[in-house]
Amino acid sequence: MSEEGPLLEARALVAGYVPGVPILNDCSLSLYEGEIAGIVGPNGAGKSTLLKAAFGLVEVWDGDVLRRGRSMRGKKPHALVAEGIGYVPQTGNVFPRMSVRENLEMGLFLEPRAWRERFAAVVDLFPLLAERAGQRAGALSGGERQMLAMGRALMMNPSVLLLDEPSAGLSPRYQEAVFQQIVEVNRAGVSVLMVEQNARRCLQVAHRGYVLDQGTNAYSGTGEDLLNDERVVELYLGSLSARARN
Repeated sequence: MSEEGPLLEARALVAGYVPGVPILNDCSLSLYEGEIAGIVGPNGAGKSTLLKAAFGLVEVWDGDVLRRGRSMRGKKPHALVAEGIGYVPQTGNVFPRMSVRENLEMGLFLEPRAWRERFAAVVDLFPLLAERAGQRAGALSGGERQMLAMGRALMMNPSVLLLDEPSAGLSPRYQEAVFQQIVEVNRAGVSVLMVEQNARRCLQVAHRGYVLDQGTNAYSGTGEDLLNDERVVELYLGSLSARARN
């Protein structure tokens, strides 16, 4: 991991969906090269809004989002994809009527000539996608669809991957498979920023963690430090972890 400066940074963000009703209030985070950073917190804390603001899906009213120190505020999602930012939403993250191969092709719409190289790289990470290439995405299991969604986002060879609730709705077995896939993606050289409902497991794999509450930073530190912080455990991890198991 590099400490030369953040690869991706949110500075004192104020953002929301309805004018005058901010969801994020002075919210900040940093993602360094080679890291997995996790964002956890109670429902309604602004976690997904923070990810969407970083990807240009929610207007930033104040503060800034920077990639390698350069402002990305106001840029559209397709421009951010071209700059090396990949995004996987929580729902609607595959085209169910298209085949696995066609979904991956959609992930490379900005650079279709790189298909052979990028397809080989993605199926090296996720061999099952090669086996299922001709199958309709809608026929995949929940865990396989999540794998496909990550694979499609990786087709543009991003330096940063934003994941919104990657384990949501999955069985415990598939949840663990998804976390292992995230670790493998990170080992392949992609920095990962994820919002996650399974707070304890998220912080176990994260190098850096952020606890959001009511749209602002409640706690931050290494994943290990937050797991061992009695205040964080008492206020957040106990209830969040129980909710994730139910």
